[in-house]
Amino acid sequence: MKKTLHWLDAHFEDALCGALLVGIMIMLMAQVVVRFLFGHGLTASEELCRFSFLYMVYFAASLVACKGAHIRVTAHTRRLPSSVRVGLLMLADLCWLAFNATVIYQGVLLLHSMAARPMVSGSMLLDLRYVYVAVPAAFLLQSFRILQRWARHFRGRLSVLGDEANDIKEV
Repeated sequence: MKKTLHWLDAHFEDALCGALLVGIMIMLMAQVVVRFLFGHGLTASEELCRFSFLYMVYFAASLVACKGAHIRVTAHTRRLPSSVRVGLLMLADLCWLAFNATVIYQGVLLLHSMAARPMVSGSMLLDLRYVYVAVPAAFLLQSFRILQRWARHFRGRLSVLGDEANDIKEV
């Protein structure tokens, strides 16, 4: 059990995004084959591809948050002492967490409003709350991964500076 939880902690987003990508590719290939052979498309697979892509994008954002690989402008901080760089990264991540909290809150409000007036997808007749739940869920996971990365940094098991500390210093 402990081994499984450790694997999920390290690879949950990798596995989820990989499975979604493989699913999307299979559905798109099926769409091409059916359109070529029978002259019409599969509307359900097209819709499912869109929903899967949405989930993949949001959970991939959580994946890069976990690894600390989000795009950041760090050229201006390279000459600063590492403690100052860590402080600036912490400030940036605190702003990011505040943004995530706002998106989570608004996403939950959206889901509650959709409960009062349910909407369904066009071809699969799927309740769109199942699609829109990706937004608050992924931002909640992003927030958890950001906090987890900082906890590992303060325990001394991970540097939030990543490979920047080993970069060649330019004059």
